[in-house]
Amino acid sequence: MAGSDWLLYDAMREARRENLTYGLRHIAFNPNEPMTDAQLEEFARRICHEFHGDPEHMTLVIHQKDGSTHGHLLLPEWQQGHILDNRFSWIRLEKLARLEEIRLGHALVAGRHDCSIAKALRKEGRHQEAVLIDALVPEHPTDKPRAAYTSQSHRTAERQGLDLPQLKQLVCSLWTQSDGLKSFRAALTEHGLTMREGDRADKRSGAHIIEDQDGKLIGSFTRLTKVRMTEFRKLLAEEQHPTVSKPETDIKSTRLSIRRTTADFYEEYPIPKGPDTQTVLRKRPVIKRPQMRKWQRELWLQRMANVDTTTTEPLSPTSSIRIISAGEARFHKEITKAIVQQQAILDQQAPEASWKPLDRNRTITTWRRQLIPYQKQLRKSYDRYATAKRAWQEAEKSRWQRMTGRAGKLEKVYQQLLLKFLDVLRFVVQALLHIVGLRSSPPEPVRHVLTERDRSALEGFHKQYDAEFTAMADPDKLEPWLAGRFNRLVQARADRIRRWDRERQAEKERARQEIARLRAKLASPISTSRTQASAPSSRIHAPDLE
Repeated sequence: MAGSDWLLYDAMREARRENLTYGLRHIAFNPNEPMTDAQLEEFARRICHEFHGDPEHMTLVIHQKDGSTHGHLLLPEWQQGHILDNRFSWIRLEKLARLEEIRLGHALVAGRHDCSIAKALRKEGRHQEAVLIDALVPEHPTDKPRAAYTSQSHRTAERQGLDLPQLKQLVCSLWTQSDGLKSFRAALTEHGLTMREGDRADKRSGAHIIEDQDGKLIGSFTRLTKVRMTEFRKLLAEEQHPTVSKPETDIKSTRLSIRRTTADFYEEYPIPKGPDTQTVLRKRPVIKRPQMRKWQRELWLQRMANVDTTTTEPLSPTSSIRIISAGEARFHKEITKAIVQQQAILDQQAPEASWKPLDRNRTITTWRRQLIPYQKQLRKSYDRYATAKRAWQEAEKSRWQRMTGRAGKLEKVYQQLLLKFLDVLRFVVQALLHIVGLRSSPPEPVRHVLTERDRSALEGFHKQYDAEFTAMADPDKLEPWLAGRFNRLVQARADRIRRWDRERQAEKERARQEIARLRAKLASPISTSRTQASAPSSRIHAPDLE
């Protein structure tokens, strides 16, 4: 789809020239659901933009294997001025995969870094996507997906003629059917497999691996069966030191529990003694009752005094207790539930109202730190352009250089560096807009091949964002521009919160009126018959008592 062999060879040469350890980065992606070649190519370009790579220098191969279409993306590590970004690459690739699944409507695949991905998406302002990915996070961290083997081991097994997925399924089924390690080892032997301690026992004590008869590695026991290492060590200890089981007839279990009822129990029911048995005098145990606190004793005495009160005696007029029927109790419960529902509407707040307020100094300092490399790049490009312009102007003053054609060559160099400077300016301004939140996508990379046809678009971009260019070129003007941007950011958030409250003001007013009406009905006395007639039979939001 893109690139060629000579492009890969050229990337390796550039890496050696720059003294880099690696020259190419290989990223493979295999979707679960069908995708067209155009969709796969667009996804590859998104990967390039994520890691600050130039899509014009990528090599993309799309082919089918075992009935599934997947792609291989190769990017040069040296990107004509910087190294390909590599920070948190696996998490960022998972984020791109989840976003692509959401964009195309595919089923979301759970990963190990879904929590971090959702957090990053919230920082980017993609709250809807973050909610969808949050649903994939398991309740317990130990339930996160874990690969039974790496892709490298999978490729090695294919070269050795092994089918790792089928063998993994076999090992899992044997483990579920076994009642211990002994029976599991026997089941493995029947299928030509063995389990032994790993070669790196000094680093990972207790780790066991599963092999076939030829000594080819299948995988680790804990990874294949999803058994925790602590539980597996317990199983090993039980296998090495089996516990002695209790006999079925235990004499201790036949003893009957005898409760001592009186103080003279042993005198009333003497135990027969043999002729040689010596009488052992036992000291009578002293039973001490716990001391009651003063307030506990007074409460107990008061309760004991009320024991003789008849049930038909009416309550005193000063008592605040009111006896209600079961129907009236159910009715009060439904009204209370409706009040809680209406109160939930009143307690609603704008999504951004609970956010932590922005720290002015910290935010502007972060922006300034992120803009430093772009300012350096802009300054270097401008210096090259200014040097070429001065050289051309000096050559124009010399008749001899005009006659020999040197002035014309310097003019071409000057025009080409002018185009590159305008493109760097476009890149730096887009980076500024992306950092401060005015642009959702990262800046498009600097192009290496520019023609006169690109001049009009670049000059138009320069005129459109002249204020941003001035701020990036002059450090004294950058600080006021960032401060103004921060003020607009805070004001925009406040406007969104006020707009959210204004849109829901009528709904909250209705909820407030409904709560007042329900509380008035709840406080008014209601007869049992009317309660049973008007009590709702299902879940309600606001019961109508009229």
